[in-house]
Amino acid sequence: MAARKKARKTRAKKSTRKTSAKKSASRGSSASPSWTKRTSDVSTLSPSQRKGMLGYRADEKELAELGNLISAAERFEVALSTPRFAAPPSVDWRTGGWISGIRNQAGCGACVSFATIATVESRIRIVCRDPNRNDDFSEAHLFFCGCGQCCDVGWNFAPALDFAQNTGLARETDWPYQDVNQPCNTSVQPVFKITGWKRALTIAERKQSLSTTGPMVAGMKVFSDFFDYGSGVYSPNTTSVAGYHAVSVVGYDDAAGCWICKNSWGPNWGEQGFFRIAYGTCEMDKKFPFYQVDVNCPRPDKEEDDCSRHLPYLRKVLRYARTNRGFHACLRYYICRQGYRPYDCRRYYGVMRRVAVILRECPQYRRPFCRALG
Repeated sequence: MAARKKARKTRAKKSTRKTSAKKSASRGSSASPSWTKRTSDVSTLSPSQRKGMLGYRADEKELAELGNLISAAERFEVALSTPRFAAPPSVDWRTGGWISGIRNQAGCGACVSFATIATVESRIRIVCRDPNRNDDFSEAHLFFCGCGQCCDVGWNFAPALDFAQNTGLARETDWPYQDVNQPCNTSVQPVFKITGWKRALTIAERKQSLSTTGPMVAGMKVFSDFFDYGSGVYSPNTTSVAGYHAVSVVGYDDAAGCWICKNSWGPNWGEQGFFRIAYGTCEMDKKFPFYQVDVNCPRPDKEEDDCSRHLPYLRKVLRYARTNRGFHACLRYYICRQGYRPYDCRRYYGVMRRVAVILRECPQYRRPFCRALG
């Protein structure tokens, strides 16, 4: 009798191990994730300042409902005898230059806007088959016109994506981002609309979309040690929750068992602004769908490369610089990297930011602009 009981226990343990192995295989490698901390501008912020670096407005009831949908979809996926799509073992859209530059939302909870626009900019490059495109849309327009003065409360995915589809996105040069609440600038006109969006609930659906169409928008629960992330595959080592956040997922790696994501905390945080996060952590796979964004390649007559439209503004800036020595010095130092460092340029930040964006979009104007400054 004792021998039969021992045999049954042994078979039960083997069965449990097999089930766990299947679950791990469906999500990727079961290797233990590891990561290292690093001091950065973000890691040294106070708790209240860190809160400003987040911005997904979490509705616990909605998250619970989404969690139930994801669980049901995963159970259906497991019930299928064979997967509907054989995803490659890894995808990384950073390779080849398909990802636009790292941005910094700073102290305003505009992460949903940043994640949405980061995804759209990359999707346009992929659809147009041109990694050298320089589409740069305005996070300020999407956030402050789509949500309102929401720096302190954040936003959600569905209204942001609906705004991008129904109203459209404006150029960054027409409304440069600043991390303070602002009223909607109705004089700024949208120049591009997405054609649609949809949720991907299961791991298989997410990998299929990432491998065939490109980056996706996603959400995550943020633990307090995430601000200290420097490199490696992140998995929280604390139970202290700081809030919720939105990011752009740019790939995955089954060998490392992780998603590869683009953050909006500047290039000095994490892996040059990116991070890798272990499958099944921070509720990314349990309560947050990934969002696929559909776009068309802009027609030539609608592309955002008409630099001549910026000339009147640049001439206006130069005229003002001739009458204001302080402003002149700030432009020479911060835009043209010439002359001495001025004492205080904060009052001119908005203008300098717009000039910097224009010259980045239209590099042919940089040398003439700086030559005109003298």
